[in-house]
Amino acid sequence: MKPCIKILLLLLLPTLAFSQQGNPDSLKHALQIATTDSARYMISSQLADYYTEDKRDSALYYSEKRLSLAEKNNHPLDVAAALDIKGYILMHLGKDGESLKCFLQAIKIAENPANENKTWYQDKNSTPRKIRLEILLNIHHVFGHLMGNTDTAQQIFHYNETRRIAAEIGDTVILGFVNMNLGKVYFDLNKIDSALQMEENAALIFNQTGVKAYLGNVYLKIGDIYLKKGNKMQAVQFFHKGIQSAIEQNNLAILSFIYPTLTSYYLTEKNKDSSLYYAKKDLAILLSMESKNLGEAYFNLYKSYQLNNNIDSAYEYQGLALIAKDSAYRADIKNLSEFQKLSFKEQQRLQELEQEKLQSKNKIRNYALLTALVVFLLVGLLLYRNNRQKQKANIVLEKALTDLKSTQSQLVQSEKMASLGELTAGIAHEIQNPLNFVNNFSEVNTELIDELKTELATGNTQQAIELANDIKDNEEKINHHGKRAGDIVKGMLQHSRSSSGVKEPTDINALCDEYLRLSYHGLRAKDKSFNATMKTDFDNSIGNINIIPQDIGRVVLNLLTNAFYVVDEKKKTPQPLKESNEPYEPTVTVTTRRPCSPSGDGGKVEIRVSDNGNGIPQKVLDKIFQPFFTTKPTGQGTGLGLSLSYDIIKAHGGEIKVETKESEGAEFIIDLPLK
Repeated sequence: MKPCIKILLLLLLPTLAFSQQGNPDSLKHALQIATTDSARYMISSQLADYYTEDKRDSALYYSEKRLSLAEKNNHPLDVAAALDIKGYILMHLGKDGESLKCFLQAIKIAENPANENKTWYQDKNSTPRKIRLEILLNIHHVFGHLMGNTDTAQQIFHYNETRRIAAEIGDTVILGFVNMNLGKVYFDLNKIDSALQMEENAALIFNQTGVKAYLGNVYLKIGDIYLKKGNKMQAVQFFHKGIQSAIEQNNLAILSFIYPTLTSYYLTEKNKDSSLYYAKKDLAILLSMESKNLGEAYFNLYKSYQLNNNIDSAYEYQGLALIAKDSAYRADIKNLSEFQKLSFKEQQRLQELEQEKLQSKNKIRNYALLTALVVFLLVGLLLYRNNRQKQKANIVLEKALTDLKSTQSQLVQSEKMASLGELTAGIAHEIQNPLNFVNNFSEVNTELIDELKTELATGNTQQAIELANDIKDNEEKINHHGKRAGDIVKGMLQHSRSSSGVKEPTDINALCDEYLRLSYHGLRAKDKSFNATMKTDFDNSIGNINIIPQDIGRVVLNLLTNAFYVVDEKKKTPQPLKESNEPYEPTVTVTTRRPCSPSGDGGKVEIRVSDNGNGIPQKVLDKIFQPFFTTKPTGQGTGLGLSLSYDIIKAHGGEIKVETKESEGAEFIIDLPLK
């Protein structure tokens, strides 16, 4: 037969207990010479952990010493950790009532976030909250062991709380213990498949993490499950794996559970030698642990000697078993009574807390209603006051709005006049060239007419005819350049007058070329030192498109003016030589093309204005089309050029966007529909 449920449940240890670590003699010496309470606390903790699984009276002594040090220094979290291990030891000593009292006090402390910084536990890789939650999950874990004696539902609740907190803080090791313990619960509930799954999960986690102190217990549970399934051979294999693991880890407590399990199995199988062998091993382990729970060991020896037909020894251990079991029964009755008494008090305390919460809620609700009434009254007074001031505020706002609109109109007009000034400067330069031709050819013709008269007077007809032909050619050139000047003036007038809003067929290539030259010469007129390379790449297949030429011209002029400005600014700043050792050359390029339109929507025309300046910083890229935003120094730009350009292109049903790379330049792309 397997050991009783109580003993199995008492096996389950919290993860804070590190079994059999360190040398007890060196730890005791270190405790004697320790000069600080923090050092004494930590050493007492290690000694309590060391003795937990074999000499529990010694473990209890050091756990109480640890507890008094924490209380003396007002370290609540350290008190909770000490109460946790003390409750575990008391549970194994059969003092469930005192154990419950420890856990109730510990869990109350560990649940309070205000206690997070009041501890000696320090970990540079952790946080105060995580340390508190680690202590809390260990308390829930061992609390679950204790509840298994009386209330399975509460036991599962505390185990699930342990799993929840472990998942939150990423504690993999404790998940191995929880799987091990839940496997035992499901086994007791006869959910064999679920129990096996949990224990196999626990074995996998313990092997992966290297925390194998209780791997023997897992193998014991798996053996019990296979035994219940009727697979005796596999069950015995796992029992022996459990013994091997427990010996390797020097965990006497696990051996004290596997030996009686094997004894019961071999008694059932009528194997007298094996049953007597493991019964003796069990008693020897319990005596070395100074255990007081010897009743089952005596009983197994009685049954084994009886099977071996050794009647004298059988009667001797039968008597010892009866005495031990009677003593244990009386202790269990007393212990259960104390436990139930404390549990009843705890339920009363919880009911009182619920009643206090209900009363507190009622008070809060009443205060809230009163507060709401006061708030409504104050809001009413404020609304009344605000209503009286509303008209005054409206008058001020209306005046401010009128002033703002007026200022905005002035700024828009200023932007238009600025572009007109740049255009006019360019036109002045452009118109000067044909005027120079007209003046020069007029002077030449005057001289040729004088020569013609002379030749006619001398009767040199042939020479007179040649001079007349030269005069005619010069007149044609004068006529050509006069018309050119007239066209330039006409373009200036078109740009300066208000937009009619009527689209008309326009040669977009000619428009872009004209404004490129006008923009360049306009800047040259302002600054004689200004110089830049102009490049064009026009698609001659585009032909005329329907646009408002004045508006699109204003957009192209604005983009070109900005492009010439940024390349000039970059030129003024010292630039590192390229890999080819060539100096920086300011360049502005205008491109037109007609992309393919697979959708059959009539297609579009694309105008690109690019420069090799410093580009636009990414942090301001989203703002460049906003009104009044400018990167130029104060007084050199209104911030309306790109905003107006954006509105004009949108009004044409098109789109304007920008592509840029810092330190390499920017390219503005205008898409205009053909229809």
